[in-house]
Amino acid sequence: MGRVLSGMQVAASVLALVLLGLVTNGPVASASTGSDVFANYNGGTIDLSTGWGTAKVCVVSNSGTNCFSSQSEYQSSLSTNATFVPLTACSSGLQLYQNVSYGGNELVLSETGVWINLSGYSFSDVVSSYKVGACNISMTDSTGGSGNVYPGATSAGSDISWIGTAWNDRVQSVYIF
Repeated sequence: MGRVLSGMQVAASVLALVLLGLVTNGPVASASTGSDVFANYNGGTIDLSTGWGTAKVCVVSNSGTNCFSSQSEYQSSLSTNATFVPLTACSSGLQLYQNVSYGGNELVLSETGVWINLSGYSFSDVVSSYKVGACNISMTDSTGGSGNVYPGATSAGSDISWIGTAWNDRVQSVYIF
């Protein structure tokens, strides 16, 4: 007789499968570049791999992926919601921005030790500025850490308001360590 899973077990299984499709365990290219990432947004769920709609900030945390309509809405949630804790020991995550000077959509990531392909978040080839959290990072122009490595500032605490002409809208994967 088959085992019946609780709603929480099903959700955890689905999340594990989604994460397996987005990350690899080393600098070898990942074969999956278009995995769907679902996020909580305005009381519903959106598939980030097909776009963000009206969301402006999306955060990957231990409580899942959550999106917000504005930076102020996200900041407000931080002060009232203790569940948005980074996935790792890093006290703050990598903040990627769509536009120069930290404008446009923002994606916050904190998972360490794996290559994160940005395509699942509809954030591949759009990064123009970034802020490195408490852990060092690496960024490449292909999936799974393959391709060229970004030569700019990648140490913890780096704050880059313009990634530069050569790398603007070019980052496809990131590694936080």
